[in-house]
Amino acid sequence: MKLHKILNILEIIVLGIIVAGLFTFAHVCGDMGGMEAPCHKTKAIALAVAAVLILISVIQVALSKEVINKILSVIQIVGGVVIAILPVVIAPVCGMKTMHCYVYTRPLLIIAGIVIAGIGIIDTLILLKKK
Repeated sequence: MKLHKILNILEIIVLGIIVAGLFTFAHVCGDMGGMEAPCHKTKAIALAVAAVLILISVIQVALSKEVINKILSVIQIVGGVVIAILPVVIAPVCGMKTMHCYVYTRPLLIIAGIVIAGIGIIDTLILLKKK
């Protein structure tokens, strides 16, 4: 159970890096002359998914019910996959390879999403192995 809590704290840290990154070094494009850039939608969705996953991780750290933790771990895997494919499929960032969102935001979300999904997979395997 201790490793389960450590993995969820690690996931909270990775999600915190996403949130901090989207507001600092991996910010999306600025004003584009009156029209909204596509990456603004990417940022909004990423922040919403990160907030939900942080809440789920906090619940998993606090709860010790095995069945609920298994369900929440699967949701974390799905959330990690959503974050990873978000800037490419769901809400693509700008296509220009010189844009800030393409160079910084896109890789941050892809890599962090893969890490979150990996943590979720490890956590699920640990919870399934307990039986």
